[in-house]
Amino acid sequence: MPPDPIFGKEVALALEAIPGTATTLQIATFLRTRLDPELARRAAELHDLRIRKKGRFDPNYLAFVTKRGLEQATPQLVAEARAKQIANCARGALVWDATCGIGADSVAIALSGSTGGTALVASDRDLHTLRYARANLEHHGVNARVVVADAGRPPVVRADVVVLDPDRRASGARSLDPERWSPRFSLTLRVARSFDGACVKLAPAFDPARVGEGLEAVGAWVWVSLRGSLCEVSLWLGALADGRPGRSVLALDGRGGVATLAGEPEDVPALSPAAAREVRWLAEPDPAVIRSGLLGNLARAEALAPLAPRIAYLGGAERPASRLLAAWRVLGTASLDRRRVRALLGRHDIGPVVVKKRGHPESADELARRFRGPGTRRGLLVVTRLEHTHLALLCDPTPGVVAPGVDS
Repeated sequence: MPPDPIFGKEVALALEAIPGTATTLQIATFLRTRLDPELARRAAELHDLRIRKKGRFDPNYLAFVTKRGLEQATPQLVAEARAKQIANCARGALVWDATCGIGADSVAIALSGSTGGTALVASDRDLHTLRYARANLEHHGVNARVVVADAGRPPVVRADVVVLDPDRRASGARSLDPERWSPRFSLTLRVARSFDGACVKLAPAFDPARVGEGLEAVGAWVWVSLRGSLCEVSLWLGALADGRPGRSVLALDGRGGVATLAGEPEDVPALSPAAAREVRWLAEPDPAVIRSGLLGNLARAEALAPLAPRIAYLGGAERPASRLLAAWRVLGTASLDRRRVRALLGRHDIGPVVVKKRGHPESADELARRFRGPGTRRGLLVVTRLEHTHLALLCDPTPGVVAPGVDS
């Protein structure tokens, strides 16, 4: 590949020299004094994208990014967790990141110790994108093999392990149909099964049960969340699935904390409407738990139960301990009637409320306006559907805090 000046020292020095307080216009003007116009434009775009990637990547992790590449890149903590699992399952293996994009997963794999930077092959079908992957790997001192290749065609390398991430925007717009991805899901699965081990990254909303009969029993499925947001579901096959449960959850809090859950889905009966009104603690599961089908497992382990059928709020008498749950002490409950809710809020001097809701057609903002209380303090109001009605639960707004003044 011919060198691209965007990766060169001239651009690096110009970007480092940008004044910290400069506006977008001032940055563009400053770069035009250091670089030719087209390179200055690209450097300004790179600077803007580096700012945008904060929160998802450390400043030094992906030095070179594109708009599309950044949108599709695996968050750093998720990529590092995957790389660590590959290292644990297949130490010393040759790993092929077959749809590497700008290199988020490739960098993590190379730095994980699983390859030492010498047994990694990164490929993508787009040459422009691949240049960014190579630059990011070289930025970390990794001299990996980087090649143009289509992941859906016969493998270009004889690797032990393959990592695949089908492009869900192959036609320009995001598609929820796995057979419109590139490679299409059926082909992706066929390619993955041709290696000793494989990890296939899929969309957060991907449901194994809806794609094909028996797919749920294929390999090991892992639902991954980061800071309370569902990031992906991944399918692990072959040697990478050995010893893994069929379904599991990996929740990363973004501060180094990790919570896990695994097993076969269990059913836990919902509380009766009368029991739901008497709960002392309300818990909201991590979205990875909900999507994985392991809500019942977590509820049983924490002595909780759903407030109603097909409602993911859990309630119980004691504060749950799992880091897969956000929990609030319930101060009181009322039927979702404006007069009764306002009376409940008034007893606790609550005025404006933040509303969380499940199973109600109105938006949280609409409910917050409708059920504003007469008091002066802010409160947390949780609205949920029961079997034939709706319930409002006034909660202490600080997760996990035991608050005085609980209504009977």
